[in-house]
Amino acid sequence: MSTFSNWKTDNYKFVGKAFDTAYADRLNRLSPVVGEVNARSIDYEITGSGGYGEAPAYDGENLNEGSLKRGFKTIITPVEYTLSIPVGYKEAKIDKQGETKKVGTKLGDSMAMTVYLHVLRMFANAWNPSRKGGDGVCWASSAHPVASRGSTGRTFEPDPDAGTYSNVTADAFSVSAITAAQVRANRFLTPDGLPFMCEFDTVLISPELEEKAKKLFGENARLCPTGDPESDLNAANPVYGMRYLVMGGGADGFSAKQWAVCDRRLMKELVNIVYNTRPTVMQSPQDNPLKDLYTAYADFGVGWGDARMIVFGDPS
Repeated sequence: MSTFSNWKTDNYKFVGKAFDTAYADRLNRLSPVVGEVNARSIDYEITGSGGYGEAPAYDGENLNEGSLKRGFKTIITPVEYTLSIPVGYKEAKIDKQGETKKVGTKLGDSMAMTVYLHVLRMFANAWNPSRKGGDGVCWASSAHPVASRGSTGRTFEPDPDAGTYSNVTADAFSVSAITAAQVRANRFLTPDGLPFMCEFDTVLISPELEEKAKKLFGENARLCPTGDPESDLNAANPVYGMRYLVMGGGADGFSAKQWAVCDRRLMKELVNIVYNTRPTVMQSPQDNPLKDLYTAYADFGVGWGDARMIVFGDPS
């Protein structure tokens, strides 16, 4: 009798281990450009850049009192997600380790892909004017305000005197487009008027552009004519050695011609998955003694806090 009553207890170690492994494997592909934050609140603020600007010369007597030039804050509100799968007594009795591992793996895949798809959709909606960040415009915009002049409640007002900047291009994916975006980013200013220090070292592409990315950034791309690896001419490729990441899958993420180039260090700081609860799996009490129910749960949101660290390309 005791063996029967404990069958559910024995299952959990197999389900939990398989869940954790599957989840980690799936989400690792985003880690180069998307950071993770643990939060314990209804919402979370991603703070963009800001500072005090260049220090004036000292006249030997009077101190130079400065003031903070603000960027913008973007509010991320995590949402709960769940998925429950039952394991039957007979299934577990016949193949306890195999059946429970399968349930754990598939639940882990489902929750990892739920997070992954939300990230892909964030990038797909970069050009969507209805998906505004803390600066009041969409992520890929020709009119990002450089600085704010303060906030009313939690809404920040742009400072019109600070001007705007653009992080979009209509150029098709190519070496010249990448280098032009790198030059543009090095002319960006922070909210306090300082040069925006960045290293645009990573390219994000659609699945359709991966073949070209392999030619540009792979082993055989070290020497090629101004970025055309298919030419017979022999010249240095200025983007050889850059990393690339496919930001698309299924119906989500970048469309066929869309791409971006970014600073992956700053991306991890300013583009976040915000977790109140990281994906986990738990046993749910059941009245039916022949059913063991496992519920996967996560409480998260995704968002970005600045746009200077990425330039988006869409020639379509």
